[in-house]
Amino acid sequence: MTYLICIAGYLALLAMIAIRMSRQVKNQSDFAVAGRSLSPFVMVCTMLAVWIGTGSIVGNAEQTYEKGASALLLPIGTLFGMILLSFIASRARNIKASTVPEIIEMRFGPVARNLSMFALVVAYMVIVSYQFNAGGAVLEVITGDKDPIAVQVGDTLTQRQLTKGRLVYKPEEAWTGQTELIVTPVSDKVTEPIQYTIGVVKSDAMIESKGKQKAINEDPNQPSGTIAKQDSYVRLRLEASKMGEFAKFAITKLPTQGASNLVEPKLTAHTATMIAAACIIGYTALAGLMSLAYMDIVTGIIITIAMVVGLPLYWIKAGGYSGMEQAFLAMGDKPDHMKWNAYSAVDLINFILPVFLLVLGDANQYQRIFASRNAKGAKSAVTAMIFVAFAIEILIIACAWAASSLAPDPEDGKYILIHAAKNIMSTAPGIGIVMSHLFMVTVVAIIMSTANSFLHVPSTTVINDVYLKYINPKATDKRVLLLSRILVVVFGIIGWLVSMAFAESTGFFRKALFAFTIYGAAVTPALVAAIVWKGATKAGAISSILVGTVVSIGWQVYLKNYLPDAISSLDAVLPALILSVGALVVVSLLTQKTGGSGLAQE
Repeated sequence: MTYLICIAGYLALLAMIAIRMSRQVKNQSDFAVAGRSLSPFVMVCTMLAVWIGTGSIVGNAEQTYEKGASALLLPIGTLFGMILLSFIASRARNIKASTVPEIIEMRFGPVARNLSMFALVVAYMVIVSYQFNAGGAVLEVITGDKDPIAVQVGDTLTQRQLTKGRLVYKPEEAWTGQTELIVTPVSDKVTEPIQYTIGVVKSDAMIESKGKQKAINEDPNQPSGTIAKQDSYVRLRLEASKMGEFAKFAITKLPTQGASNLVEPKLTAHTATMIAAACIIGYTALAGLMSLAYMDIVTGIIITIAMVVGLPLYWIKAGGYSGMEQAFLAMGDKPDHMKWNAYSAVDLINFILPVFLLVLGDANQYQRIFASRNAKGAKSAVTAMIFVAFAIEILIIACAWAASSLAPDPEDGKYILIHAAKNIMSTAPGIGIVMSHLFMVTVVAIIMSTANSFLHVPSTTVINDVYLKYINPKATDKRVLLLSRILVVVFGIIGWLVSMAFAESTGFFRKALFAFTIYGAAVTPALVAAIVWKGATKAGAISSILVGTVVSIGWQVYLKNYLPDAISSLDAVLPALILSVGALVVVSLLTQKTGGSGLAQE
């Protein structure tokens, strides 16, 4: 309950900031780029708050739980992206623009602008969606689970309960062996029972057993199953693809040599996500970038304090390096979590390149550059961000690494820092309980700030690049502000609908990479070319945006399943980037005589 009180207090503080700053929002310039009034300090705070989002606090932390120390390599994309962005920040600030598509139009025309706007909106709706999911996850974890209910043969469970790990099996002490769960669809039709095997093994056999079980689960003709460690417990997750379209299932046989309980959350993910989405949408609609920037002063300071103080607490709680090493070895399936060799070269390309591309072309970062008082301040802020963003991302991963050694339940891995803030940091000596609450507020602050910003950019883009351009160029400031807020709500609802679809799919890390790839391959090459390459042409930019968008989506959704194994391990980012940049360069060189004038030529 105290966590909810602290979070409510933080949200109340944000509301007061929003109400106060909304009185200063007089026109679209105030709403979109904060009246171009931000100091370098405010810029660093707001750039940090928008960059350190769910992809970092949940996605990178989730990867750390799975891979260990190797995840400390992930912020390399942020580091090099910020370095390159610092070289073009002052030039970007001198452009009289409010949005990224507006820059692209100045150089390459309205077709390129419209295509870039489409890619931006698609990518940002994906990003907004998993911010909503993460906000819901925080509420779900804080409210906790209901009391376990013992299940018996003949009880009926839903497909969701059986596929989401709500059924928990705890084997008897010191027992190893194999047992099974059998359920039968509740239907008028004659149906076959569904078998789910559970292998209970000693810790030193976990890796080999999990590898064999994974191969069995991937075979559609074999019953799925799981592996549990001796003297532990396991959540049973039946494969939805092997359960048909039936909604309910009767338990025909329960696992022997142990107890089976149903564990349900007090607040469902669906309801929690709706609450989070409503808070985020309402705040973003209230005052635009003017309030977001000053809210981010609070958020940036909270993030920094929580990570700097949080890491020593987790480290001490874990028993330092040696304690972590022993804990990972005892888990059985994490013996390499102290090593740096978990990622192949292909993995590093798949994970680092999308982040690098997003940093270099992120409309949120550029919108804050546009909002700077002057070009010198913009360059100073981005230069500071090279060090600040990299340091905070390293601290987040280090916190997740230490916390992972204290959390043997794989269910905690998806939200390791959220679980750790509530269940681990609160038991740390000294200021542990205080930092536990601050850390939880930090997670909420990160999610809120990032979601606000990624909602704000599409609405501003559509207003500037569609409504004021084609529909009503003479619209009054009052009307434009109203429509901007309405668009925030519309895009928020779209993001929530996407979040409902993604709630059943892959983890946060993969969602983030997919969104980053769409934007990075489609928009970043044309944007950077508009600012720095005199030889880029309209045809080249249009080709680049089209190729980047089509390849990013097509490779990931359609082509990857039909490619040879040697190529299919590559995510869309490398082929999409190569083809996008290739189209930009080749088509530009072939059409330079008809290339437009523009920003890079000034």
